[in-house]
Amino acid sequence: ASMELRLEAAKLCVDWHASLGAYEQCRKVAADAARLGASRLERDHPLILMLRNSEAYWLAVLGNADMAARKFSALVCDVKNCPNLDPQIAFAIRNNSAMPWKNTGKWARAARVYRELLADMEHQCDEEDMTVLTVRDNLAEVLSADRQYEEAIRLYETNMDILLRFVDHGDWRVLRLRSEIARNTWMGGDRAVGEQLWTVLAEDCRRYLGDRDELTARIRTILLTLATLRGDEDTAMSIARKLKDDHPDDWADVDMSEAIAMIAESGLTEKDFQ
Repeated sequence: ASMELRLEAAKLCVDWHASLGAYEQCRKVAADAARLGASRLERDHPLILMLRNSEAYWLAVLGNADMAARKFSALVCDVKNCPNLDPQIAFAIRNNSAMPWKNTGKWARAARVYRELLADMEHQCDEEDMTVLTVRDNLAEVLSADRQYEEAIRLYETNMDILLRFVDHGDWRVLRLRSEIARNTWMGGDRAVGEQLWTVLAEDCRRYLGDRDELTARIRTILLTLATLRGDEDTAMSIARKLKDDHPDDWADVDMSEAIAMIAESGLTEKDFQ
């Protein structure tokens, strides 16, 4: 078979191992195929670049952040020197290259990758292109982790305005963005406004997604936690009853971990709520 066919087969093999959760095998197949291809084809052949991306991606998934960062750094240099490469492949590789920084909590470095990429994409892509929305979302996520709440909110609001041009208000993606905006508002110190945004959103999630949807339940657990810390027993009991009666089928128990992690990250104690 031709070399290109063998590399295509290797990519399918990686997908197969990924579906089985055999990530070390994914990395090995991608690395071996990239090496084999490089010995027979040009360095900048799209299949070789994609396999090198796959190898670095699986290194990051496996927790080898330093090695993944080095591989991505060399790969992104090569991609930037390939003017004829399909822009979507180049964008995907550059988006993935933030992974090692994201996985090790180096938020500012991850933000730099996403910010540069977003600037290039905004010049070249349609505003409603889902890959642009994804990269903007990724940038907002790492800025939020880096406590840059105001800029994160602006990015989430931009995405929501664009999404609402072609989906309705009850679309899960719009409701998720509203939840992110509420969280960043609350984390940024505007506690009352953040809680009010969640309160309205909980009702909208119930209406559009149903009582048993995971997003509905997640927002209710946050509101329950805030009411409990504030000592508002009536509100807490009312939300607790709703959660007990209706929660996602795969929840063995009401999952409070997200709400508790958020309170811990905010640095607030019970005294702050009294």
